[in-house]
Amino acid sequence: MHQDLTRPEWPADNGAAFYRKPCDDDFEVLAAIRRDTPMQSLLLTVPESTDDAAIRNWMERREHEPGGMFRIIADIHTNKALGFAQVAQVHRRNGYGYGAIALAPDVRSRGLGQSTLRFLVKFASVELGLRKLLSEVRSDNYAAIRMNLSVGYRIRGTLEGHFMDSDHKTYDVVLFERMLPPPEAYTGGVSSALMPAHGMR
Repeated sequence: MHQDLTRPEWPADNGAAFYRKPCDDDFEVLAAIRRDTPMQSLLLTVPESTDDAAIRNWMERREHEPGGMFRIIADIHTNKALGFAQVAQVHRRNGYGYGAIALAPDVRSRGLGQSTLRFLVKFASVELGLRKLLSEVRSDNYAAIRMNLSVGYRIRGTLEGHFMDSDHKTYDVVLFERMLPPPEAYTGGVSSALMPAHGMR
């Protein structure tokens, strides 16, 4: 997997990180996230396998999902992966997809969560041409619920017993919706809404 250096890379609006396509150096961090069972449960996921081959296959699927987006959240100074952001399950005709983010445990509480959710909103509108984003959050994931509400998502309902974790425990899931501004709402288009990071190409 090789980073596409011809595409711009977008900085987080808090100045601590930027977003880029994945590369081989990201494997260790992404593998740790994928193998973290409690974190995967919060992400409403139970991976079938977490060996190296399975994780590389997952990375490939995410990066090449039709109509979607998969970006690494990278440290602005070191380029080290801090987590990932994605838009998946895109329905082109109706113009929506599901947004999600994941941060490594040691980089939380830096404001990256909110900043990355704002990035998803901009990218989904400007780059993917979507009308809205949806998000599903486990009902006891209070931090994620607060973050979604803080960037303009609205709660549309609760899905009872919707997710079963690896221990067969079920959880309610909160469904969020975020209507997106049209691309022209970002004055000057992509270049002004999401300026590329200098020196990181």
